[in-house]
Amino acid sequence: MITVIIPAFNEEKTIGNCLDSLVKQKTKKKFDVIVVDNNSTDKTNEVTKAFSKKIDLQIILEKKKGRGVARKTGFQHATGKILFSTDADTILPSHWIETLSTGLENGTSIAVTGTSRIIDSSTFNNVCFNFFQPLTMKVYRFLLGHYWLSGFSFAIYKKTYEQAGGFDPELNAQEDIELSFKVSKIGKIKFVGTVPVIISGRRFKNGLIKGLLSYATTFLKLFMFKQKKVVLSDPR
Repeated sequence: MITVIIPAFNEEKTIGNCLDSLVKQKTKKKFDVIVVDNNSTDKTNEVTKAFSKKIDLQIILEKKKGRGVARKTGFQHATGKILFSTDADTILPSHWIETLSTGLENGTSIAVTGTSRIIDSSTFNNVCFNFFQPLTMKVYRFLLGHYWLSGFSFAIYKKTYEQAGGFDPELNAQEDIELSFKVSKIGKIKFVGTVPVIISGRRFKNGLIKGLLSYATTFLKLFMFKQKKVVLSDPR
């Protein structure tokens, strides 16, 4: 059994495409989906409920705002042996579940992580991001000794997630990378680059460099300067 966890805050415009891509998964593996409504004020809940007859779906309300607490709540309620993470603004390729779960089960890794693409920004932004995103993950691995778990696309054994201590509910940025450091102390994180997911390019609407700097800044604040109150701006 596999559980896919999706945190969502005011994602009425995007979550339908995400859930539709789960409906279209080409896999024989049984999976269910948990959407964590992070106290949305739009029609996220209504759009999500429309998929309840198409996939095995559960909606959980988490009133406390934040990426870390929303992900943690979803993972706590998951019943699958393998837990998948993605985001509400993400479109998943049809073999996403099959490829990541097979990569996890047919090896010695305790987690697998994937890469992403954007297609809705400027041509320059699309080309640059799509080239450098997987390259950045490999450079990160060279420098720090492990791949990071991309919140938009990773899979992990539930027992490993629990052993690592799970997501930090106090973090509102870099919660997936913080988990990666803890998981890497237990075992190997495998990189699977063959099923890149499509994420929204909305964070780069004011330029690719400016968008990427927000991630770099929060990374440095959290992991170098030990500042727990790091926040990524809301790109909606």
